[in-house]
Amino acid sequence: IRKERWGPRTLDVDILLYGEEMIDLPKLSVPHRRMNEREFVVIPLNDIDANVLEPRSMLKLTDLDFVDDSVTRYKYV
Repeated sequence: IRKERWGPRTLDVDILLYGEEMIDLPKLSVPHRRMNEREFVVIPLNDIDANVLEPRSMLKLTDLDFVDDSVTRYKYV
C-alpha cells in the first residue's frame, strides 16, 4: 500500500498465479504482469513445480525468455 507512486509501502503482496485464472482489474492483475521478466521470481517457482504453465502465454516456466539475469545458481558440495 503506497501513498505516492514509487514511494515507501506498508504492504506489498505479489500474487504470481491463481491456478490458470487470469484477473485484470485496476488494482489486481493475476498472473503478476511482470512475472515473466523476473528470473528471481520464476526460477524458485519452477523449483517448486516444474509443470506450472504461465496462463498468458501457456508456456512452461522453463520455456520463458528472460530480460532479467539477476539470478546466480549455486551448487552445494
